[in-house]
Amino acid sequence: MSTSGQNTNKLPSAYDEPNKEWKGLTMDELRMRRAKSLVFRDVYRASLMDKISNTREKVSQNGMRGLLFSNKTITGLKKADYAFLGYKVLNLLIKLYLRRKR
Repeated sequence: MSTSGQNTNKLPSAYDEPNKEWKGLTMDELRMRRAKSLVFRDVYRASLMDKISNTREKVSQNGMRGLLFSNKTITGLKKADYAFLGYKVLNLLIKLYLRRKR
């Protein structure tokens, strides 16, 4: 690994002793870091918007249960399955409520 040249990935820590050799970042380095952060922000924003639109689509097609189950699972469930799941969830909530009251 080469030690010559300035390493722009490692900036001095605020808690280190002042480093008199480090002169700061050049304008090109600042522009590159700003451009990189803007690209990451845009990619994250696009990913988030895609997740939101997929969630809205699932809710509009299958109601709130679309958030919990995939489409194949939803179409395969019958009323007895929903009743069983409701019973299990209700039992769990009652146990949690009684445990909290103690």
